Amino acid sequence: MTRSISRLAAAVLAALVFVSPARAQVSTGRIDVTIEDESGGRLPGVAVELSGPFAETQISDATGQTHFVNLPVGTYTVKLTLTGFTPYTSTSVLVESGSSTALDAKMKVAGTTETIDVVAVSPVVDVRRDTTTTNISLEEMQNLPTPRDPWAALHTVPAVYADRVNVGGSETGRQSNFNGKGAQGTDNTWTLDGVPVTDVGDNLVRPRLANGGSPFYYDVDMLREMAVRTGGGDAQSPTAGVQVNMVLRKGENLPHASARYFLAGNNLQSDNLTPDLAAALGSAGAGGGNRTDGFQDYGFDLGGPLLKDNIWIWGSYGMMHNNLLALDGSPDDIDLSSRALKVEGRLKPSVRGNLAYFFNEKTENGRDAGPLRARETTWQQSGPSRYVKGEGNFSTRQLFASVRAAYVDAGFTLVPTSGIFRDYYFDDGGVAHNSYYSHATSRPQHFLGGDASYFRGINEVRFGVGYRTTTANTQQNWPASHLVASWEGYPNMLVQVARDYNSYTTARYIDAFATDTLSLGRVTLTAGVRYDRQSSSLGRSSVQAVPGFEQLLPAVTAVPLDNVFTWSNLTPRVSATLAVDESRKTVVRGSYAMFASQLPGSLAAFVSPIQYAYAYYNAVDRNGDGTAQQSEVLLNQGLQGFSGFDPRNPSSGTSINQVGQGVKAPITNELAVGFDRELAAAFGVSATVTYRRMQDLLWTPLIGVTQANYVRTATLTGTAPEVGAYNVPLYALQATAVPPGGGMVMTNRPGYHQQFMGLEIAATKRLSKRWNGRVAFSTGNWREYFDDPSSAILDPTPAPAPSPSRPFAGPQVSGDPVVRQAAGSGKTSVFMVAPGYQFVANAAYVARWGIDIAASVVTREGYVEPFFQSDVATGDPLGHKTVMIVTHADDHRLPSVTTFDVRGGKTFTFGGTRLAADFDVFNLLNSGTILARQYDVRLTGPTGFGQTLEVMNPRIARIGVRFFF
Repeated sequence: MTRSISRLAAAVLAALVFVSPARAQVSTGRIDVTIEDESGGRLPGVAVELSGPFAETQISDATGQTHFVNLPVGTYTVKLTLTGFTPYTSTSVLVESGSSTALDAKMKVAGTTETIDVVAVSPVVDVRRDTTTTNISLEEMQNLPTPRDPWAALHTVPAVYADRVNVGGSETGRQSNFNGKGAQGTDNTWTLDGVPVTDVGDNLVRPRLANGGSPFYYDVDMLREMAVRTGGGDAQSPTAGVQVNMVLRKGENLPHASARYFLAGNNLQSDNLTPDLAAALGSAGAGGGNRTDGFQDYGFDLGGPLLKDNIWIWGSYGMMHNNLLALDGSPDDIDLSSRALKVEGRLKPSVRGNLAYFFNEKTENGRDAGPLRARETTWQQSGPSRYVKGEGNFSTRQLFASVRAAYVDAGFTLVPTSGIFRDYYFDDGGVAHNSYYSHATSRPQHFLGGDASYFRGINEVRFGVGYRTTTANTQQNWPASHLVASWEGYPNMLVQVARDYNSYTTARYIDAFATDTLSLGRVTLTAGVRYDRQSSSLGRSSVQAVPGFEQLLPAVTAVPLDNVFTWSNLTPRVSATLAVDESRKTVVRGSYAMFASQLPGSLAAFVSPIQYAYAYYNAVDRNGDGTAQQSEVLLNQGLQGFSGFDPRNPSSGTSINQVGQGVKAPITNELAVGFDRELAAAFGVSATVTYRRMQDLLWTPLIGVTQANYVRTATLTGTAPEVGAYNVPLYALQATAVPPGGGMVMTNRPGYHQQFMGLEIAATKRLSKRWNGRVAFSTGNWREYFDDPSSAILDPTPAPAPSPSRPFAGPQVSGDPVVRQAAGSGKTSVFMVAPGYQFVANAAYVARWGIDIAASVVTREGYVEPFFQSDVATGDPLGHKTVMIVTHADDHRLPSVTTFDVRGGKTFTFGGTRLAADFDVFNLLNSGTILARQYDVRLTGPTGFGQTLEVMNPRIARIGVRFFF
């Protein structure tokens, strides 16, 4: 850069030193206008007037260009005027979040007819593109037969796969676990209107991970657009994970409003259980399969000017009732309510700002209902979440700066349906009975952020710095006497004596980025660097002793510890694009990016003396109530295992766990190459090949223990349907090598890496000539490699996936796929690997007489079936193990999953208003695909080994009415 550019960048950077960029902020887009005369010469001094969702006027620079950045998503009109030339107007310039729309205009000399271009200008081919992003517009979410759920929309994004199938709303109100391109689930991020709101509340040693989730549920009618980024070289992208960006609607000069009502239910639903499947399910399928008992979705929004051209307001209200039935007929009733308000103002053309408020509340009666959770063990969930944001935007001819501040108040509670007065137990089929534990968490966030763009000639410099804090306060309480029994050939039981849990953690995130983009004719070069400093600290908390076991599990207090984990990373990003032809309709592109992983905010809880602590004993149920009383615990047989505390020094106020020296953030290196081609107006195709290598991944081996400390003790043998005969070697830790309390150390995994290779091909047709559509195909291969097995594998005993007691375990076969076990909302029997194929297609057509026709199809490879046996005694002093009994986790798979949805409707027009009547049919083919089974050969009965636990919801119709003006 020139010296003047450097001075200006430094000055603005200093002005923003206490504010942060919106991490992966892609809630807005831009229009880049290039103006030439008829001979091809650039025209400076042209007045460029922008109108639409936002109005602004600029003067073209010496290169004949103007740049309108940070534009709200929508359709704009661009008008050009210059003395001596005929005006030029383009009436349909589309802006998408995170995209650049290039408008190339040729002005004619005065005396000729004014040029009015009504052909839609859209970013089908973006010559500045340095990311892989899928934009899902409000029109797509409204006009296609979709479940009206952002997590369902993620299923339509190439290379993104999730743990559930949403048939017409059957999963709406539940968050999916999802992955993309080999990224860790904890690296997924969410932003709302440019503000990071990612939930980083839980710690890594629990199966229910909030890291990478959203603190909100969303009413899709409140969203102008949803942009999903899965990779690329933009230095603003914080991680390699899936970055989901939600953009709220806004008020404009033209008043607008909409209202809707949708209805579905059992009387509009088919039956998809075959006679054989119904007979096999028996009592477990008493409800006739997974079904929707009732569904209602209604709401409205209204926006317009308070003071035309200066102040605008928009507000929205939405409500959804979703009454579901699990496979066994147990009800799970979900209510979602949402409210939003946005006020925008313009002090003068160069100074504008907005205030936004979003409120969301979820209540659920019967959470986790299903064959493995008897009705009395389900939860009642509640918890409102709030979001308040203020934003200011400032611009000159060459500089645009944006500053944002926000507060997020999130959290929820899980209360057992039958209270906390009865110990619960698991029968020989793995089914829970009686009460369950309670859980409560609050997770406030504070954010202050800013970023800027500076233009000079062929250079554009972007930069920003930032600060964000997140706090998590979590309590978990066990019912009654804190004794959890698992039947092992009833009346014999294994009893888990469990202590309550409490943690308080605070995380701080400081980040900065800077990029320089050079536009050299048909070549665009971008280089950038990103800095992240992330830390997690432990606060004070305490728990009570377990009654009757005070000596073994006494009261414990955790004292504050600052900066337990601190990660600092400097990560480079570079990208290049080449417009192959003069018309810039064909672009080839490539990028390299290094990403540092997102630090889970509650990671400091790993070294708290308060852990999820359990002591295991044998017991016999003498009174026949299924549970374990203290008098039934066979204390004379001694501990059968323990976790989370040191039985030799249980009253110690220090943690059994440690942080390894020099532990650092996991790193992902990504290479991506691709091309984009505009085949016709508003129609383009693209393809991207992505390679990633993930290294320095975190793991938690036992302190001071290596693989050499494990000895082979036995062989697990048997025969099971589908599996056949199995013969698995078992290993146990030598008693002399057991660290105090079975403590673990958090460190980077040596001799180990993961690798992802994927291809995605997409075709997009913007709305023109009465139809629009999107088709995409992706294939991915995400595998793990043990470069040094003696270092990278601790316990050689194979497991289907890591677990809280053995987080260092897994299939452990070099070159095999990475397995992720789903967690939360009743999906623990789902094991995810990257699908070998995934195909998505949707289209909508407006026929004559206002007839609307639309369809959507999604198909992907089925989940894997890593058959295993639980509670295997290997002689390990830390307890029983879950052992995988197949060689490879993907030796067996469930059937592929296909959903085919259609819509027929009619739109009535009355002056400036429209009324649409919709009739949607989901799962048109009435598929009854099995989505989860019992893979544990130890379990028996209706929910025992091989039994179906979840079936795809049957065909269901939904009736809808929508009103617009």
